Amino acid sequence: MRDSPYRLSRLTQTKNCWHLRRAAWSRAPNGLLSAPEPWTIGNYDRGKQLVEGNFLIKGQVMEVGDGSIWNQSMPSDLFEAKLHGFGWLDDIAAVGDSEARNRAQTWLLEWVSKFGMGKGLGWNPDLTGRRLTCWINHSIFIKNALPKNSVDLFHHSLALQTVFLSRRWQQFSTGVARLEALCGLVCAGYSLVGMDHLGATSLKILEAECVAQITSDGTLLSRNPEELLKVFGLLIQIKITLNLAGVQIPEPLLNRISKMAPVLRSLRHGDGTLARFHGGSSGSEYFLDQTLAASEVRPSIPQENAMGFSRFTSGSTTVIIDAAAPNSGPDSFNAHASTCGLELSTGRTPLIVSCGSGSSFGDNFHLAGRCTASHSTMTIEGVNSSWFSKGAQRHLSYLQDVPKIIKVQKTRAIDGARLRINHNGYQGSHGLMHVRTLDLPVDGSGLIGEDELYPPNKKDVKQFDKMRGQCSGELKYAVQFHIHPDVHTSLVAGGSAVSLTFRNGDLWVLRHDGSSILSIEESVYFDDKLLYPRTTSQIVLSGKIKEFTTRVGWSLVKTVEKPQEAIQ
Repeated sequence: MRDSPYRLSRLTQTKNCWHLRRAAWSRAPNGLLSAPEPWTIGNYDRGKQLVEGNFLIKGQVMEVGDGSIWNQSMPSDLFEAKLHGFGWLDDIAAVGDSEARNRAQTWLLEWVSKFGMGKGLGWNPDLTGRRLTCWINHSIFIKNALPKNSVDLFHHSLALQTVFLSRRWQQFSTGVARLEALCGLVCAGYSLVGMDHLGATSLKILEAECVAQITSDGTLLSRNPEELLKVFGLLIQIKITLNLAGVQIPEPLLNRISKMAPVLRSLRHGDGTLARFHGGSSGSEYFLDQTLAASEVRPSIPQENAMGFSRFTSGSTTVIIDAAAPNSGPDSFNAHASTCGLELSTGRTPLIVSCGSGSSFGDNFHLAGRCTASHSTMTIEGVNSSWFSKGAQRHLSYLQDVPKIIKVQKTRAIDGARLRINHNGYQGSHGLMHVRTLDLPVDGSGLIGEDELYPPNKKDVKQFDKMRGQCSGELKYAVQFHIHPDVHTSLVAGGSAVSLTFRNGDLWVLRHDGSSILSIEESVYFDDKLLYPRTTSQIVLSGKIKEFTTRVGWSLVKTVEKPQEAIQ
């Protein structure tokens, strides 16, 4: 069984209970200084499902009917942690009627009764911080028509959790989890009666953490777009809280917000979702829109290079390519071996995708989603372009050997843009460099690409010959294009091309230069909003690697003709 990062030891739970009793003995003042308007709005459809007692979180489901969510058998520790974080309040509040409010109030008060004095796994500092911000953000909704004794109980629990977090925020939290704990403490400190001293102290610590974890250009070392959105949302919550309290926002926080906003805008596809790399899913376009609006950072031209990703657009076509090495070392358990992987969307429709993060669907899918073959790029014999550590547990493998040489060259001409990327992720293992060249015409009507493999020097030729000898005298490549599940693929022109048909009737055709064998194979698309991974397809161009230089040319072009006519 997976070792859960949320499951607390008996000793830790004992310490938590002791700290909470001390907080209760101190008679912390109760009450909110003001009732903030909620700045996040969830999904109405998901909210209706929750009101009906159907919880779908990170690919796992729990049906409670009219019962309590806290008396059920939990599908996993991750699922249970999401419940204790109360992020689902956004969706229930989006419904907003009396039935939804009664459900939220009942489940919240049941949590206070059952877990409010330190029991359960909800007392990790990051979960406590997350819960505090959610409760405060929806305090008007929660307290509406609630009896005075229940309101007092709600305020009392907020105060206890705040005092507890002030004493335990450093425990078990690193990286983004520490930011989440500190942001919860700052929000609670400036929102609750008599807690402003805790807010001021934690705000200074948060400043230092932001400077340490967020680079000066507004990016994260993890290079996870969805994680960047999460941190951005935390800072927006701080900004709103301090504005409401009449407290000046520290310049380092304002600086990070102003830098992160254009990065997030640059990592969006045409449908408003984020690129799916390095453990991140597509995220919620609604939440991204809300945070960007709340940041008050004026939109600007999207950056062509943001957080190691190259982006170029023409017409309605957007291409985002992983153009840097992934994070490596002990903090890279979610990093992907995705160098040179591309995603393409046209209008509001994704076409070429990455499989995404499979962490919600178990350890095997988690590891599979991180592999090079789960991205739209070239592989050699299925080997990863970055090497995973050999840990005792496969799902805890981190990246220990990543490409050392990555060169990116982007040029623009009157007829379009060209991007050329090369990396040496296969040089140590196979003696080969990978070069990917992409041309996007000015009208965005297609994408022309070439993938090249070559040994850069005599030493690499010897390594290539050695590896070829171990593989019965030949090495094979595969250029893979994972296709979004909403796009239908079929072979046309006797199998020499592939038609890609969208639900709205748009048609694209993928061709190649004849040097490869073309096939359509099965693939998966990880969507943590669903119970199971979605089945989809991938287009594969495969062949034998030549001794000196192997080139694979291909094109993806939009057409208004019928599939059979389009490839004549």
